[in-house]
Amino acid sequence: MRRQASPQSSKSGQTVERRETDTPTEKPNVRRRNRTSDGGTGRPTEEPAVRRRNRPSDGGTDHPTEEPNVRRRNRTSDGGTDHPTESHVPREALPVWRFWTRKAVWSCSLKMFVCLAVPVCGFVIFFLSFTKREFSPVILDYGLPHTLPDYRREVSSSWEEKKLEAEAGIQSPIVRNLRPRDGPVWHFGGGKWRNPSKESHHGRGDPSDDNSVVEFRFANYFQDRMVLQRGSPGAEIWGFGEPGQNVSLKFGGLELEGTVDDNSIWRIRLPPTEEGGPYEIEAWSRVEGTPEDIRIHSVLFGDVWLCSGQSNMEMRVDWMFSGLNELRMANSYDTIRFTEIMQSGSPTPVLEPLIRQGWSLPNSVTLKEFSAVCWAFGRRLQERLQIPIGLIGSYYGGTTIKAWSDSRVGAHCHEQVALHQSFKFGDDSVVWNAMMAPLLPLEIKGVLWYQGETDAINDYNSYLCMFPAMIESWRSHFRQPALPFGFVQLADIVGEFVGWPIVRWHQTADKGEVPNSILKNTFMAVAMDLPDEKSPHHTIHPRYKHEVAQRLLAGALNIAYNMSTTFKGPSPSTVSKINDSVLITFKEGPISLRGNLSSTFEICCGDLDGSNGTLNWANCTQWRAVTVSEHTNTSLTLDASVCQGKIVQFVRYAWKTTPCPFLECTIYGADSALPAGPFMLPLSTDTQQFIRLMSNFLNNVTNSTELNA
Repeated sequence: MRRQASPQSSKSGQTVERRETDTPTEKPNVRRRNRTSDGGTGRPTEEPAVRRRNRPSDGGTDHPTEEPNVRRRNRTSDGGTDHPTESHVPREALPVWRFWTRKAVWSCSLKMFVCLAVPVCGFVIFFLSFTKREFSPVILDYGLPHTLPDYRREVSSSWEEKKLEAEAGIQSPIVRNLRPRDGPVWHFGGGKWRNPSKESHHGRGDPSDDNSVVEFRFANYFQDRMVLQRGSPGAEIWGFGEPGQNVSLKFGGLELEGTVDDNSIWRIRLPPTEEGGPYEIEAWSRVEGTPEDIRIHSVLFGDVWLCSGQSNMEMRVDWMFSGLNELRMANSYDTIRFTEIMQSGSPTPVLEPLIRQGWSLPNSVTLKEFSAVCWAFGRRLQERLQIPIGLIGSYYGGTTIKAWSDSRVGAHCHEQVALHQSFKFGDDSVVWNAMMAPLLPLEIKGVLWYQGETDAINDYNSYLCMFPAMIESWRSHFRQPALPFGFVQLADIVGEFVGWPIVRWHQTADKGEVPNSILKNTFMAVAMDLPDEKSPHHTIHPRYKHEVAQRLLAGALNIAYNMSTTFKGPSPSTVSKINDSVLITFKEGPISLRGNLSSTFEICCGDLDGSNGTLNWANCTQWRAVTVSEHTNTSLTLDASVCQGKIVQFVRYAWKTTPCPFLECTIYGADSALPAGPFMLPLSTDTQQFIRLMSNFLNNVTNSTELNA
């Protein structure tokens, strides 16, 4: 045995020796490519399968040693000397720096692709979620777009195009299932224009063909899972069929009979039914000698509330504060059912509405686009009464009160409503004809109304006549002279609009509170202390819908259900001047003062005495802010020294578009925590004198509410 210098280098760069035997040593499991002599015996030596980057020649023979199964990057000959070659010499064909450069480029490219692909894909999904109008109910909860097979997307975007399409007979089918929209249809003109003369006549394929058979069916909003109004006089079921046809209807063990009239309509009234269910309603008849039967299943009887108005009533459940919590617990309210009417207009009344969403049980999918105010009210009502509740959503953003009124109301008020800039066709009653008139055969418990923003920006003066007249008209059409009617007083918006506080005042028939002698059996939710300056849906749409619904509930329990509940905040009873002060006393007390006491009250200073009722507050030009100097549980005193010898003619409160921060208006009920609404009062000694001062101004309004049925 002998020692031979090995060219392997240590970490310090010195050469270390390797022992070799005189006889060849077989290495097990070695893949041999090349054999070299050992330089001393002539016997071959097999090299182990070792991955070496650099290996010099053996330096002891005249022949170079080939390395078996080695991935070599750099290798040089020793030039015939016994000196080893340094292992770190780079290979000329592929330098080390180029290897690491390629590796770095590949790694960075992969990371950049991932970093760019994720946000791009996210943006695409986000964009499609807001531009697609069709969603599958299964994946709607995740916001992913999907097309429903039975839906024809409407390509018209303007009110004019829709009207022309309707006149040409181009119509979309009536859809009874979920039909989400391209976001909220918050501008009058973005909905569907209907032409009744061109639509399919009660199931006939061709309206002009009198020989075609009328389909025997229920009216389209009689569906499975619906809620019908309990109690007297009993719900009326109606539908279509061939004139002269006999119709039998089975309900709760009873069999009722009816006949199709000359207009192809049959009507059968059910007996008064108490709350409960589910029931099955079956109707059958003979069509061309063949018996046919139609049925609706899982029908409940309870209280049905109609929710109407414009965009604040239309605002969705998932957009209000705590909306996601409402969606999570929605499926536990299986006795609440709701349906939604599609936004549309028509020049003449139609028999059936277009259904955007059929009668549904609440869950995280079906509920998310329904009205937030309507749902929050209905949920609280069901929790309080423990009976089935039906909610009908019929609302349309950007509409005026005139569009929701029977044509006789506008004619009686002799007003031309200024039209919103988002539409040009200002036909009176177009929304009433398409979205309210078809619902009139239904029996309902009451109405919730949230509207007035469009009128406040445009023709706010006509609201004083239109609002009371519209309420009386609705009551007449629904056959209930005392139909409970609840409404939301206008909320806030960033900026100052002259008409905003005026419409709030007109919503009370210029009396400051409801119910009153003009607006009987009504209740109101004050919302001016609920501003939402950070609302992503514009400040005109505050997300505080729970507070609104709670205030509406209090009014409904008192007015519609005769429960002894406090449903309104303090209201002034007398206002009088004492030296340089104005004293205001309140009813519905005791009162509690919050927020800023120096900017919510204003007085009008003038040269004439207004006690004889000859002055009009609208003509006052010298309004000056005054401060609350003293207050008790039932009254407060204003410092009127700013008039400087002039006569105090009027005093007003919260007469601004946004009069106070969130829940920080000046006057609240100490026990109820309900805010006082805005008011405008002349200087008088008591409310009787105030009524006399305003009587001339309100005579026309009183007359306008006495409409012929």
